[in-house]
Amino acid sequence: MNEENIDFETGTSFYNPHMRLCRSISSLAVGAIEKEIEICDGFSSTGIRGIRYAKENPNVSKTSFVEFDESAAELCRRNILSNSIKGEVFEEDFNRHLMGHSYDLVELDPFGSPAPYSYFAVRSFRRMKSGFISATATDTAILCGAHSAACLKAYHARPLHNEICHEAGARILLRHFANLASEFDFGIFPLFTLSHRHFFKAFIRLEKGAAKAVENEKKSGFIIFCPKCGHMQASPIPAPKCPKCRGEAEWGGPLWLGNLHSQEHIRKMAALNQERDYADKAKISSLLSLMEKEDSFPPYYFEVHRTCKRLGLPNPKPIAGIISCLEKKGHSAMRTHFSPTAIRTDAPVSALKKAVPK
Repeated sequence: MNEENIDFETGTSFYNPHMRLCRSISSLAVGAIEKEIEICDGFSSTGIRGIRYAKENPNVSKTSFVEFDESAAELCRRNILSNSIKGEVFEEDFNRHLMGHSYDLVELDPFGSPAPYSYFAVRSFRRMKSGFISATATDTAILCGAHSAACLKAYHARPLHNEICHEAGARILLRHFANLASEFDFGIFPLFTLSHRHFFKAFIRLEKGAAKAVENEKKSGFIIFCPKCGHMQASPIPAPKCPKCRGEAEWGGPLWLGNLHSQEHIRKMAALNQERDYADKAKISSLLSLMEKEDSFPPYYFEVHRTCKRLGLPNPKPIAGIISCLEKKGHSAMRTHFSPTAIRTDAPVSALKKAVPK
């Protein structure tokens, strides 16, 4: 189903056509859940996201739309009626609504940061054994380090403002939810984590259990980055000095060092994508293919052009050639969805240097 074929009005309500891919890949994640679910579509505006979830996925039994603005709520009512969606529109504050309602899946898609609403989203599952949170963050400048003080305030973490900022930002977002989940004895299990254009998307399963909540903390830590020699590593504690060259190091965190994705869920999403006629079908297929393999590598990547400049190397040959050289040396390597000019590898930066001949 293409979004353009859905019967809905936009009126004066906010509707962003550039978020279509986000809505499509999120709908795949909803459809890959192998049980019947009730969904809360927070900040629903026109209702397009919740309407798509309901129309495209037979496992969605009911959708509630939460919208504070009176005119947007009325528009949303007309849209769910014209699409014969089983659901209800609640014209009220999102946090207040979740104080008295619970759902199998909470869709958290505000303007900017989800941080002011994430506590009540997690809290809403407190009497349940499991649940799902689908969170969108469009405050990428904050999570990627352009405004580090704002990141400390909103996410209680220090961001990285360099070539790995997108992965670090996604991991800060995941750690934010892990920290909140621990308060209610939930472990988090990311089903997919996406960085694309101006947004981050985290689709998370919550599972009840004190031991699982403790694991959240064990999977949190820091990423150390050396701007001088290019060395990177994950660490349980921050480090002001590079462990390799002893130069001044940058560090980000605390952030999530566990898996970004569930391979099983990604494969189910990929299968559903092949069955659907999305306008972004090819792009989604490419993204899911990369995401499925990313967790077998360390939680960072090497941006090829900046790494070569840092090491005093000439313009690099095609990335495929560098990957081939690393593999011939016995290392694993692949591209990453976080950057089209980056390589994930288990090799140290010294091996990467040898893979780019002078």
